[in-house]
Amino acid sequence: MTKLRNLMRQAGLLWCSLTFILISCEVSPQEIHYGADACHYCKMTIVDTRHAAQLVTEKGKAFKYDAIECMLNHKANWDQTAIKFHLVADYNNPKILIDATKAHYLVSESIPSPMGAFLSAFEDEQKIVKIRTEKGGETYSWESLLKKFDLKK
Repeated sequence: MTKLRNLMRQAGLLWCSLTFILISCEVSPQEIHYGADACHYCKMTIVDTRHAAQLVTEKGKAFKYDAIECMLNHKANWDQTAIKFHLVADYNNPKILIDATKAHYLVSESIPSPMGAFLSAFEDEQKIVKIRTEKGGETYSWESLLKKFDLKK
């Protein structure tokens, strides 16, 4: 009976360990701790909630940036594994990260970004049209933004 109990206990521990490993291997974005986390590219502290960005590799390593342009500049010299998530802060919803490949972008000198590229991301295309009418600037899709920064997908 004792052997059976020990065997069941070991099987239970093995099951719990495997479950923990599978759960902890899920690849997902990490929270950006504004005022504490540093930009992976320029090393400045990330404080601007409207312009932050993040890349997450397929292995789960997260790279946090204080500006979209830092993410794009780092991506230009990318030597890491494949990217699972490209994320940018939605200008209209600070701290909310959205899929960068589906976002709409505005370069407007009326909206400064941390590194001076005047680059902001918007989830809602109608809102970017409104902001562009008010502030001026050029709009870009993900693909055209990559071309502007001379990058490949």
